[in-house]
Amino acid sequence: MRFSIICAQARGAGCCILEEPYLIAFSKYVWNYEYHKALAKAIKERWPDCLILFAGHQVHNESPAQLEEHLFIDFLIHEAGEIPFEQLLLALLQDEGLSKVPSLSYRDVAGEHIRSAQEKATCKSIGFPSPYLTGLFDKMIEEHPEFLFAMTVETNRGCPYSCSYCDWGIVRHELHLMPMERVKGEIDWAARHKIEYVYGADANFGILERDEEIVNYLVESKLRTGYPKKFSACFAKESNETVLRLNQKLSAHGLNNGASLSFQSLSPAVLKNVGRKNLDIQRFHELVSLYNQVGVPGYSELMSGLPGETFESFTRGIGSLLAAGLHGALEVYPCEMLLNAELSSPYFREKHGIESIRVRRFQRYGSPENKDEIPEYYEFVRQTNTMPLGDWIAANLFSTVVQGFHGLGLLTNIAVYFYWEHQVRYERFYSDLIEYAKANTSTLLGELFLLFEGQYRALSQGDGEKLVYYDPRFGEVLWPLGGALFLCAALESKRFYEELPAFLRQYAVEAEVMSQLLRYQHAVVHLPAPPLQRQAFDFDFPGFFSTAFAGKPAALQKKRTALIFPEQALHLNWEDFAREYVWYGRRKGALERKGFEVIYG
Repeated sequence: MRFSIICAQARGAGCCILEEPYLIAFSKYVWNYEYHKALAKAIKERWPDCLILFAGHQVHNESPAQLEEHLFIDFLIHEAGEIPFEQLLLALLQDEGLSKVPSLSYRDVAGEHIRSAQEKATCKSIGFPSPYLTGLFDKMIEEHPEFLFAMTVETNRGCPYSCSYCDWGIVRHELHLMPMERVKGEIDWAARHKIEYVYGADANFGILERDEEIVNYLVESKLRTGYPKKFSACFAKESNETVLRLNQKLSAHGLNNGASLSFQSLSPAVLKNVGRKNLDIQRFHELVSLYNQVGVPGYSELMSGLPGETFESFTRGIGSLLAAGLHGALEVYPCEMLLNAELSSPYFREKHGIESIRVRRFQRYGSPENKDEIPEYYEFVRQTNTMPLGDWIAANLFSTVVQGFHGLGLLTNIAVYFYWEHQVRYERFYSDLIEYAKANTSTLLGELFLLFEGQYRALSQGDGEKLVYYDPRFGEVLWPLGGALFLCAALESKRFYEELPAFLRQYAVEAEVMSQLLRYQHAVVHLPAPPLQRQAFDFDFPGFFSTAFAGKPAALQKKRTALIFPEQALHLNWEDFAREYVWYGRRKGALERKGFEVIYG
């Protein structure tokens, strides 16, 4: 028997020459499912005797229906795949029956679908060989020095939580650890091959005490070799001082851009529905203060469309995050219907009135050149029994405004000023801004409102391309809508700030304070062109905002103040600015200029 086995995981991860392959195994997820189906079908047509195996998250945990839908598939492995795959290969090699292979679906000689009677396989022992340390990728890297490669490192597997929107939540895996020798060996491999970006695949990095040893080793590697340059991880859901300490070490050595303090939702009803437990908001406020004190920027993640969420609870939740001191990046994602998540079950859909839509997937920060590739799709919630379609559009538009104008810095200081000086809650400030834009469509705010509301309306009807935004002035990049809103407004920042007083008059602020506040905001937000070298004010804005951003009650004092900006400030073009500050730097917090000097008197 000629035993030629090829495993395919990513799209375009490399190339190989097939010569009468015996078996090809595909590891499937939402970003490669259609591509793998097309490739597998083409392989089967060219080599009818080649066995095709599908495994991964896009194989249903229970149902073998994909065998019926796609005749070119010979085997399905459900859930964890390594042990069943090994046993399948041994059974095929020894020409044994397949009934003892766990978690396997296949066809018998009569064409009937068979699901293995064996119990599901679990990863009771993580002793699998590392593809990096066995040299699997060495030749590919050596032969392609023109590419910058990234790598994924898994230090443990499993998740102790049961979030219904996650396709791990329905099985509630216990944690299994990769040997520390392997983890450190892979970090050394990254350094030897000058891998700049390492992504941690753990569901809850920082949940184990040994994770600090891993961070220390990453830091030592960068100090010794310069690599890896960045380490990105999904940190433990219940953030604590340990996670803070890890982020502090990573940030101190430039290994990460910010710490995730994720909530998904702040509504108690939603959290109960999806089986998630969050930090108490007061504890969250304390943690944000600690992160600010040690200079580690924090960002948060939310989902739109979770069951039980209303427009009011969603916007109030965002306002609560800002009030707790999280003025950095905010990532908001549509709630996705993953194949094996409890959220996707018929029971859950009916109970919460979930209406979903399938749209083509466009990769955020991807290239518009990829539009001609085999399209991938994803399904997301666009309506529930507590959030009708109109509210879903409004909620997403609200989050986009906050992401673009607050998290990226165009209005951060102004919103913070009104929160502390005039008790205008953040959700009210940005809701008022949207209402003003809707009523004044000839202004820049109004034009942008119509543009981005149109994006969400088209998205809600199935146009997946509208979840990203392309403008060649900002480079060959598909931008998420929050970043795109910031760039479109920043491109016309002079007009933006000149028109803003008409909106702010409703808050009855002294004209002298308002004009200088606007000038201060415009001066400190990071834009490609530097401001005037010296900016003078009659009020102590730097002291006020320093106190406010520390989470302490602030009061604006009348005091002669000047900002002195360095002469060597870079004049970036818009493409470079968008890439360096809005893409790479988005999780560092509001884009405020650094390095200016404050002089009093």
